[in-house]
Amino acid sequence: MPREEYIRYRVSDGSELTAFQVTPDTPHKASVIVIHEIFGITEFIRNVTRRLAGLGYLAIAPNLYSRKADIFTEQNIAEVMRRFWSIPPERRADLKAISELMSSLSPTEREIVQELVINRETTEERMVRDIVDTYNYVKSTYKVERMGIIGFCMGGGLAFEASTRVPFDALVIYYGRNPKNINDIAKIKGAILAIYASEDPAINQGIPDLIRAVLTYKPRFEMAFYPGTYHAFATEGGPVYNEAAAKDAWERTVNFFRKYLG
Repeated sequence: MPREEYIRYRVSDGSELTAFQVTPDTPHKASVIVIHEIFGITEFIRNVTRRLAGLGYLAIAPNLYSRKADIFTEQNIAEVMRRFWSIPPERRADLKAISELMSSLSPTEREIVQELVINRETTEERMVRDIVDTYNYVKSTYKVERMGIIGFCMGGGLAFEASTRVPFDALVIYYGRNPKNINDIAKIKGAILAIYASEDPAINQGIPDLIRAVLTYKPRFEMAFYPGTYHAFATEGGPVYNEAAAKDAWERTVNFFRKYLG
């Protein structure tokens, strides 16, 4: 049986990260880093990590909220984001709307909005550096030959960005934003599988730029697009879970990793 544990390791800024790690019971030559959605290390993310270990990969899901894990719990984030998403989409960048929201929140809730909404760019840059440090930790500690990464929603965008900075052999992006600089696609060394929901305008508006960059820089690239699905359709137990699409996407993911990671 694969071994499950929570591990701790230092990252470059001196902080300590916690990660959910599942070690396969067979010798492993490849590892996959799992990047969580905005809600953190949920049961869905743990299950993805378990499945990957079941395929023979050393699977590790870093908690990118480790520095403030007592505040950034799944429940706290879900409640704050529920209230933020209740703001009409066209007003979510409106400082007055955000100020009104902040005035109704507790200090803990305000800190979550500060990190995930107001200072989102700074937060995500720190998270990308943590992913790069996790890559280096796994490579140096376990001496694996090949490295993959998979990310969902926010984690998909983070995984995409991190792949422009360290040479993953394979990356699977579930409805994630493009790298900040689309021309950084040229820096990606591994094969890309990009998975999209059809009813996801905020993410899908970036697809034309991505395709242009793929045609320009010619990475190994595959894409799957699921009609009639919504952002986060693969999250089991989520409000828009689509079983048929999720199972098909996972089968594609497994075949992709087997092809490029062994």
